[in-house]
Amino acid sequence: MMLSEIPFGRRLRYGLAGFLGGAAAPAAMALPVVVQSGFDALSTAFMSEWSSLAAISLPLVGTAVGWRIASWEAMLHERISRLEGGATALEAASRFDRLTGLGNRQALNDALEALMAARGPSGGTLLLIDLDRFKYVNDTLGHAAGDALLVAVAERLRQASGEGAQLFRLGADEFAVILPQALRRPVAEFVCLAIEDALAEPFVLEQGRVMAGVSIGATLISAEDSDIAALLQRAALALYRAKEVFGPAHAFHDESLAREVREGLELERDLSRGFVDGEFYLEYQPIVAVENGDVRSLEALLRWRHPARGLITPDVFIPLAEKTGIIQVIGKWVVQQACAAAVTWPEPTGVSVNVSGDQFKDPNFVTHILDCLVDTGLAPERLTIEVTEAVFSVDIDLVCRSLAELRSSGVRIALDDFGTGFSSINNLRLFPLDELKIDRSFAKQMLETSQGAKLVDLMHKLSETFQIRTTIEGIETNSQLDFIKRLGIGEAQGFLFSRPFAAAEALNFLEARLEQRAVPVA
Repeated sequence: MMLSEIPFGRRLRYGLAGFLGGAAAPAAMALPVVVQSGFDALSTAFMSEWSSLAAISLPLVGTAVGWRIASWEAMLHERISRLEGGATALEAASRFDRLTGLGNRQALNDALEALMAARGPSGGTLLLIDLDRFKYVNDTLGHAAGDALLVAVAERLRQASGEGAQLFRLGADEFAVILPQALRRPVAEFVCLAIEDALAEPFVLEQGRVMAGVSIGATLISAEDSDIAALLQRAALALYRAKEVFGPAHAFHDESLAREVREGLELERDLSRGFVDGEFYLEYQPIVAVENGDVRSLEALLRWRHPARGLITPDVFIPLAEKTGIIQVIGKWVVQQACAAAVTWPEPTGVSVNVSGDQFKDPNFVTHILDCLVDTGLAPERLTIEVTEAVFSVDIDLVCRSLAELRSSGVRIALDDFGTGFSSINNLRLFPLDELKIDRSFAKQMLETSQGAKLVDLMHKLSETFQIRTTIEGIETNSQLDFIKRLGIGEAQGFLFSRPFAAAEALNFLEARLEQRAVPVA
């Protein structure tokens, strides 16, 4: 700091103090002389050249020192102010996301704490938002594109959330919004829809156009809320539900949702225990030739008998197994068990095994299946791997490579539940298939409406175009059997032929069918 920048009053005070201190110094030095020799000696000493110089210069030196001290004090105050300002700025920066300028998790906690402390009749609504496809953008277009997407998303959230909304970025693709004005669910619902619409529009980035859907979990903030963690947990449970829906979606927390989510989480925990404890088992259902009723193969159907909840259906526990990753372990067990059972059946009866899309993510997926064939001695052509159309959403190149490798080894490939998923003609062209299985829902419709009949005929002709076998599921009546015979469909499956039965009954069932075929017609 320059001397001219120091306040005049401060310079005057420190200069005067220095002057007085300098003036007092000669007197202090003279005091011993007076005491010892009297005032005459003092006069002689004072009149000496050195003493005269000291008496004149010391007050001036004291004044200069006083001014210097004033300067040092001013510099010290300035540095302290800068440090305090820096600390304040650092504290403020620690509460904001540098990329988007939104508040961060700490800022959200502070805002919720202030909202709860206000103790109004309602604190509005809390939204937790999860951005879809962000990882895909990062992986395919780079982190710069991902950052640009986040900035653009933050801006659209500002516009869609409305005046008074407080926005926060909690993590990579996680956001939160506090809506103080949304005191009732319909108002919050309107904002959720506005956010979904805003983020449904394509984002034009320097690296290209990208789409980014959104899932939203919402919970109303009541006057009784006093626990931030509990409030966030409610919104997180709602977000969990919203993410189960394909595409943009939102969900509100309520007691029924909380109960369902808790039960789902309990089932997730029970999966591993149940598998280890032997609660999972296989049943089999035959696939027969439409023309003569010969059993071509048996489909292995995975079952879970929970000790407290009874039989839990695959459409409930398979998604949970995929989510937790235990599907890899269970899937390997199913293949091993099915191959070991099939090798005991009369040839050429085969076995069909359903495979989840997540199993393809295991780099040893193909190796394990081929090892099972070697270990059990089952001929590859007697094993059929069934996949659903959901595998097209995983990594179609990875799936096609894996299935092509299996097929080249002699394993048969079937597309299960055809007509209910997201197949395209191009996917069927690329897919290495031996069999197309029409979903059971079409079997019911084909005799009820002309459109249903035409759809089944169309799918069968599509199968013939690709030179693959057609199987239809859900055949329960002779009328349905007669109809598919007229269409020329080769194989069928359903309660008309047999309900699923225990693994221990499979061999007896097959031998009994062979005996029936061997009995000559009278």
